[in-house]
Amino acid sequence: MIGYRTLRRKAASLLNGYVMPRLGVKLVPVKPKTMRFRRLSTANGRARVEVGNGGQRAEVEVREGGSDWMTFDQVFIDEDYDLRPLARFSEVRGHYQQLVSAKRTPLIVDLGANAGYSALYFQMTWPESRVVAVEPEAENFELLVGNVRGNENIDTLHAAAASKAGKLRIADSRSPKNAVRTAADGTGPEVDTVTMDRLVERYRAQGCEPFFAKLDIEGAEGELFSANLGWIDQFPVIAIELHDWLYPGEGTSRNFLKAMAERDRDFVYLDENVFSIRNPLGPA
Repeated sequence: MIGYRTLRRKAASLLNGYVMPRLGVKLVPVKPKTMRFRRLSTANGRARVEVGNGGQRAEVEVREGGSDWMTFDQVFIDEDYDLRPLARFSEVRGHYQQLVSAKRTPLIVDLGANAGYSALYFQMTWPESRVVAVEPEAENFELLVGNVRGNENIDTLHAAAASKAGKLRIADSRSPKNAVRTAADGTGPEVDTVTMDRLVERYRAQGCEPFFAKLDIEGAEGELFSANLGWIDQFPVIAIELHDWLYPGEGTSRNFLKAMAERDRDFVYLDENVFSIRNPLGPA
């Protein structure tokens, strides 16, 4: 299934990148569920698109001729991070409302934030939340910053998620912008790392409470889940895309699966993502 969806999105992204700037229309894999969009302009190899879900709106840039349309579709059209299909969604929503009522800001951490589409989706969907968007690749990060500019509830961090503080490198600078991996022996630019424990500590001091963590870090989850795992228990919901299909034989999912098997959490597979839900879902 992952292979089919990936191929479908790749075809859609190429078609969208060609058709939209020329004809002002967009071919999409499926009809959007809650989000709406419209093209505003195209210039210098980038389309500017307005997205929204009713009361919430944002303008984003989409780079033509690359993987951005695939990511746009994944977030705003397929809505891969829509939690409503989960059988426990009412619990998730209730916990979010309890945090807000207690004047604790729900914290959403977006690891592998790419161009910022997912961070905006989270903030529109959970408007009382604080979103921390972490992205290691410099060009992606520049676009991310531009796309979320003016949104006071989204913080951006140019860093790679890791199990310990230090530095990593972009594994291969030639990778598509939606498939950037970090590694100790990478050949690309160096980037600082940030740990989840440090992010939780920093934002708890600002009145935030862990609510949801999204991880799409292209196989680097193998290192992230190798040590310092206390943060897992702090997040009621974790969504992760695993990458054994992309890196066969490397066992990049092994440490994640081991960490989750040792904890009382539900394990739900929806499309490309695994959703890990704490039992009980309430305060850790």
